[in-house]
Amino acid sequence: MKRLEENEKIIAKNVLITFAVRGAGLLLSLFSTPLFLRFFNEDKGVLGVWYTLLSVLSWFMTFDLGIGNGIRNKLVHAFTKNEKLEAKKIISSGIFSNVVVTAVLIVVGTVLIGILDLNKFLNISEQTISPEVLKRSAYVVFIAIMLRFLLTIVHAVFYAMQASAVNNLLSLCSSVLQFLFVLLFRCDTPGQALLSLAVAYLITANAPTILSGIIIFATKLKWCIPSVKCIEKQHVRGVMGIGAVFFACQIMFMLIMNTNEAVISNLFGPQYTTEYTFYFKITSLISTTLTLAMTPIWSIVTKSIAEKNYIWTKKLYGILKLVGLAAAALEFLLIPFLQFIMDVWLGKGTVTVDYGTAFAFACFGSVFVYIGILSTIVCGMTRMKLQTISYVIAMVMRFALIFVLAEFVESWNLVIWCTTIVLLPYCIIQHIDLDIYFNKKIKEGQST
Repeated sequence: MKRLEENEKIIAKNVLITFAVRGAGLLLSLFSTPLFLRFFNEDKGVLGVWYTLLSVLSWFMTFDLGIGNGIRNKLVHAFTKNEKLEAKKIISSGIFSNVVVTAVLIVVGTVLIGILDLNKFLNISEQTISPEVLKRSAYVVFIAIMLRFLLTIVHAVFYAMQASAVNNLLSLCSSVLQFLFVLLFRCDTPGQALLSLAVAYLITANAPTILSGIIIFATKLKWCIPSVKCIEKQHVRGVMGIGAVFFACQIMFMLIMNTNEAVISNLFGPQYTTEYTFYFKITSLISTTLTLAMTPIWSIVTKSIAEKNYIWTKKLYGILKLVGLAAAALEFLLIPFLQFIMDVWLGKGTVTVDYGTAFAFACFGSVFVYIGILSTIVCGMTRMKLQTISYVIAMVMRFALIFVLAEFVESWNLVIWCTTIVLLPYCIIQHIDLDIYFNKKIKEGQST
């Protein structure tokens, strides 16, 4: 640590803490999945409804117009230059923007939930879960998601402070609380179980963030407490301008990556959503851990670009590419051990591993790893035009392929293959573009 430069020390510290926290989180996730299954009395269909409901309503998190990421990138510049008043204006203006967007989304979401036939949408019979209970559960989860949405400002502040490990710790605290709930509580019917879990999620998903926000603004950022007087149009426009670019990428990426459960449930049945979740939780261990470990790198890239340190940034990018290659290799090395892991995790005979599906998830995980690396760099640089265009094309191609091929293919892993195939061209094109960009900037710096 003593030999490292300042930026490298920040990365090392945050990555080490993140690995420790995420490691604990992954173990907790593995132990909690069987508990969730037991909580719903071994009913995979109802558990699939919970996963799908949570996944679909989480889509609203992407409609923040990129405000959180806009605040994050702008705050890094303010903190780097020690501009305290500027930082206070950015936070205050960002909170104002977030409140306005949250209010609009609450109205839209409430109307949509009210008019949708959720039993039909989630492919669950009214005898299993009544429409009233299902709708009530959806409203509670939606409120929880909207509260999380409003609290993204707290996470943005921690990222800008180069304290991304704190956000991972908050996520772990929420997971621990949810784990304790499903461990200690039982319900008589599937409907009661779904509603009680929704209420528990409302509390556990938000309480740690609320508490941490109060603490940070009462101590280290006491000078930066948000104020109505510090809300300025130019800062609102600045945050929203950068945020709009992030939003375009977020919404496209959400449609590509976060609709798997909904598509599988509608085309093949909710029981396959549960099966998908089992495969995903195991095969995404590597990609998810690596992606979260790279979280602090985003803000460091923003900082190094602000300092015009292109040589160091290119060096970092080169290291990340090698790490990504190693992670992709591990995705495929995991395949032979997948049945053993499933048996230990869920109990022997719960899931019979299909190795064609396992191979599909290895390919999917490899692409997910590399996209995470590319996104970390381009988002930190606020240079996402190519990414946005590529995601739009990939999203259209993905849905077209799925719904055409679903007429001929009966296996739900079709969704995984289509997602992988449409994202591969972006990985290649963005890789080439970044190499050209860094070489050009370094050459310009040398000539200057």
